[in-house]
Amino acid sequence: MRKRLLTLGLASVIGTSALFSTQNVFASENVNQQIRAKKQEISDLKQNEINMLADMKQIDAKVAQTNAEMNKTKAEVADTKKESEQLKVKIADTKKRIDERNKLLQKRARAIQESGSVVSYLDVLLESESFGDFVDRAMAVSTIVNADQKILDEQKKDKESLEQSKKELASKLEKVQKDLDDLKDLKEELQYQIDDKNSILAKIKEEQKNASSELGNLEDQAAAEKAAAEKAAQEKAAAASTSETTSGTKSSSSSTNHTSTYTAPSSTVKLGSGGIEAAISAGSSIVGRSPYNWGGGRSSSDIARRSFDCSSFVRWAYAEGGVNLGPVSGTNTDTLVGQGRAVSSSEMKRGDLIFFDTYKTNGHVGIYLGNGQFLNDNSSHGVSIDSLSNSYWKKAFKGVVRRVVE
Repeated sequence: MRKRLLTLGLASVIGTSALFSTQNVFASENVNQQIRAKKQEISDLKQNEINMLADMKQIDAKVAQTNAEMNKTKAEVADTKKESEQLKVKIADTKKRIDERNKLLQKRARAIQESGSVVSYLDVLLESESFGDFVDRAMAVSTIVNADQKILDEQKKDKESLEQSKKELASKLEKVQKDLDDLKDLKEELQYQIDDKNSILAKIKEEQKNASSELGNLEDQAAAEKAAAEKAAQEKAAAASTSETTSGTKSSSSSTNHTSTYTAPSSTVKLGSGGIEAAISAGSSIVGRSPYNWGGGRSSSDIARRSFDCSSFVRWAYAEGGVNLGPVSGTNTDTLVGQGRAVSSSEMKRGDLIFFDTYKTNGHVGIYLGNGQFLNDNSSHGVSIDSLSNSYWKKAFKGVVRRVVE
């Protein structure tokens, strides 16, 4: 009887150990799967980094081009200002000559008026006492006439020159103002490009850091579970070696395979404008209150914090309006540009998705509001309403428009 109880007790211990060992195997395998998944994620991030670095080269090229345009514009502004100053000096000199001639003419007119008589050149000649006197008087009259005519001609010429110089100066000053406006637009364009670059770099570093940290935690967990399993196996072996009787135990395990499927919406294009207004209302509600987060908006925590990038913002806004533009984690500008149907930029209307060539082709997306305005999440201002007439957006918009709601 005692031997039977001992055998039953030992069988119970061995059975429990076997169950514990099986649970450890399942737990370890689960962690190993997570480790493999995390390593794959890191591998994907590295590939993503390679792709992003290629995009960064494009941004660097655009930044260099913009800087070159800015330097050229600055040089043109400096040259135009210099020419304007020279024109001002020329205008001042011309005015001075005109004023001096005016004073001379006024002085002569005043002298004639004070003499009390106006003698014509003909009278002067007729009063000649001899032929020699006539010749002398004729030469004197000719000299006076020529001098007067020269003064009048120079006066006329300088007045015409003055008017031309004033027009030229006005044109130069207008060009300076235009160049300064262009320079302002170029600076804004450069800032957008730099913000895009900084956002991408920061996100890559953050994702790599988080993934490496999570991988380290999983590897620590796997090591701890392995140590626990080895300890359990040693205890089991020790119990078996001291037993008087051995018995086999049969254990069976069953596993349930779980499969999940994603059912895509039957059609991206929805009917009715209610979804458009609801989407615009949702997006507009966080204008000025949602900083840009490259790669953000693809987790429940990001969505709760309203932390998006351009594509996740558009997806979220339309999701709030009941329109499905794709899965949370898998939506980007490359997928959005395939949604709905293409329409001409001349026919775009409120609610259409419009795309911009920023750091890459179709690298940015927004929701068209009408009247040249669009709602978007960009690296410089976060969620904001911007204008297609802005030099940066005007240059980046290549006419790619998708209608996702009819």
